[in-house]
Amino acid sequence: MSLTAAVRRWLSTDDAVSYECRNCGTTLERTERTCPVCGSAEIAEYDAAEYDSTDAGQ
Repeated sequence: MSLTAAVRRWLSTDDAVSYECRNCGTTLERTERTCPVCGSAEIAEYDAAEYDSTDAGQ
């Protein structure tokens, strides 16, 4: 499998979404509503599948 195919396969799974505390940067599980480190409810959701190579450099 080529690297490109592996990345596309990875991006097509639910694992392509990550959650991060906006206050302290801790990576969170999908089910967490507040940060276990600092207690903040400001959680950012990043979906890597929304980005593709056409977004690079813009």
